[in-house]
Amino acid sequence: MTDHFAVLGVERRPAVAELALQGAYYEKTRLLHPDRAQGSDFAAVNAAFQVISNPATRIRHLLKLEFGNQEVRQIGNELGGLFGTMASVLQRADQELASVSGQTSPVIRALAFQRLDSLRDALADAEKQLVERESDLQSQIAAVDQIWFRDRDRCQKSLAQIAADLTFVQKWLAQVRERKTRLEELF
Repeated sequence: MTDHFAVLGVERRPAVAELALQGAYYEKTRLLHPDRAQGSDFAAVNAAFQVISNPATRIRHLLKLEFGNQEVRQIGNELGGLFGTMASVLQRADQELASVSGQTSPVIRALAFQRLDSLRDALADAEKQLVERESDLQSQIAAVDQIWFRDRDRCQKSLAQIAADLTFVQKWLAQVRERKTRLEELF
């Protein structure tokens, strides 16, 4: 298995400073760019950056390197209520978007525009909740990072759950934003 931390030359840990990561990436790409270095593995640097720059994939990669495959596939208790909210908002958005996108009448579309105000608000609220949860998970990563070098075994389970939760939050956030974009494109 490729150690993406080593490819970029960054320390193997749960939290990686964004500026340090970007600096390492730019330096590696500058040195290994195909126009400058023959036979370089430029693609490996890009792949490593993709993995390490996303906190969820970085943590999963770190856990695989340190402990083997340690993935958690279920959301934590804290996300249980949010799951129902996201499912409801996304389902409503899909139904409304399907209903409105098939309409060609300007009058019906104008009426739908007024009806969709509450959907816009629901999507904005869902996005706000997800951004807050993502921020909370980032804080949890920073807290675990503080004890990483002293007691990695103690960090293992909590990091696996953070990675799972963060993956769900990122997925939901992308879905909410995609629905918001599609809604705005209709009008």
